[in-house]
Amino acid sequence: MSDENPFLVRPLGDKSGLLALMMAHWGSHRMMIGLNTYDCAEIEALGLFSGTGETLALASWTMRGDVGLLCALHALKPGQGAAVLLLDAVKQAAKAGGATRLRAMVTNDNLPAMAFYQKQGFRFSGLYIEAIDHYRSVIPTIIRTGHQDIPVRDALELEIGL
Repeated sequence: MSDENPFLVRPLGDKSGLLALMMAHWGSHRMMIGLNTYDCAEIEALGLFSGTGETLALASWTMRGDVGLLCALHALKPGQGAAVLLLDAVKQAAKAGGATRLRAMVTNDNLPAMAFYQKQGFRFSGLYIEAIDHYRSVIPTIIRTGHQDIPVRDALELEIGL
């Protein structure tokens, strides 16, 4: 980070960009973590912005007891560290809200996300076989194939202590 172009994390007042991104990539802005669903239009959202105001990453999260739940994390320009910076901000916000752990959920096709979260210290904590297949009965617009045309069927949960 340079003095000329500092990064800024701030809550999203207007979530339309995040919701559109989720619709494009997932087919819904409602997310499942564990066996609960969360509408990202109704929960906390943060954005990471450049010093010029360019959106670099977006995230949504909420709390359930003492667990922070990361519902979505999207870097608009992958590979530049924006997702790591925004993940750190979500961790700090969740910890300030009383969270002792942060949990994320990915689908079986999302190999880049699995690698990303593990590199950040997350560990696998749950496997929900056919969860996405069942979730489609509630939200039929969820994508059927994802990364490298892998069928989207299962959900994997990852968690990190705060």
